[in-house]
Amino acid sequence: MLRIKQSNPMHSVQDLGRYGFASQGVAKAGPMDSVAACWANACLGNAVTLPLLEIGGGGFVAEFTKDVNFALTGAWGEMTLDGKPLPGPGAYPVSAGSVLRLGRFSSGMFSYVAVQGGFAIQPVLGSVSTCQRDSLGGLDGQGESLSIDDTLPYQASEHRPLNLIPRRYLDSYHQPLVCDVILRETDQFASDATEVFLNQGYKVTREQSRMGYRLEGDLSIVAERPRYSVPIPLGGIQVPPSGQPIVLMRDHQSLGGYPMLGTLTRKSLGQLAQRRAGQMVSFRAVSREIAVQEFLQCRQFFGDFR
Repeated sequence: MLRIKQSNPMHSVQDLGRYGFASQGVAKAGPMDSVAACWANACLGNAVTLPLLEIGGGGFVAEFTKDVNFALTGAWGEMTLDGKPLPGPGAYPVSAGSVLRLGRFSSGMFSYVAVQGGFAIQPVLGSVSTCQRDSLGGLDGQGESLSIDDTLPYQASEHRPLNLIPRRYLDSYHQPLVCDVILRETDQFASDATEVFLNQGYKVTREQSRMGYRLEGDLSIVAERPRYSVPIPLGGIQVPPSGQPIVLMRDHQSLGGYPMLGTLTRKSLGQLAQRRAGQMVSFRAVSREIAVQEFLQCRQFFGDFR
């Protein structure tokens, strides 16, 4: 068991998401940063579809009750095992009784904790992913975040050597971010809307959630007219009447009436999710073919990717 000793509402059980139910209004859910989540399972030799923990904002303490190998990836900061600092993202052997503490994050927003063999949690609609909005997934199947004294079952395993992720694969969440976007051509925007969008920087606002991130730029984007509500994709960039974009995240609604400028690639979506309020992001247009190629490369590397 992994016994939770300290937690907050941004700590949850996730896997790669709940697919095939958008027509019924069910969110995909899943990890805010797919790449970091896949790394957590991959460096243990797990299938990347196995359940793991998403730790948003630090403030997490847990005790391992059995010997196991665990992985920690994504956001980084005050990470310790039995009071000793961990050297970096990767897989570690751990003994029964050891305590993992994730304090304040100095880089990024979301960390991922996986164990060899995965956590044994019952799926709901084919996934364990926690979605508080839909009251689905998680430990109890009702969409609740992790709480103190929760226990997550896992199988004991023999210790393996330390396995850090090579530095060339690690993202820096401090650097200014340029997101790749597939532009949409069907919605009615003012003639200069795309130019305005691509040629200015945006600040991540404090309005950040698993449903969406609001951005703020110096110049507003003008839509010529609204449209009826239509299905909207993960990573979609909506423009409300304020003219400031909203990027749709993992727990976004299935229908929306705001005009859409385009859709972020899955990798860029995860990198945006790791940015704090006040950090700057900008956007560049990529072709659908390039975006699909990047997605397929991630699938080839990890064995699955969503």
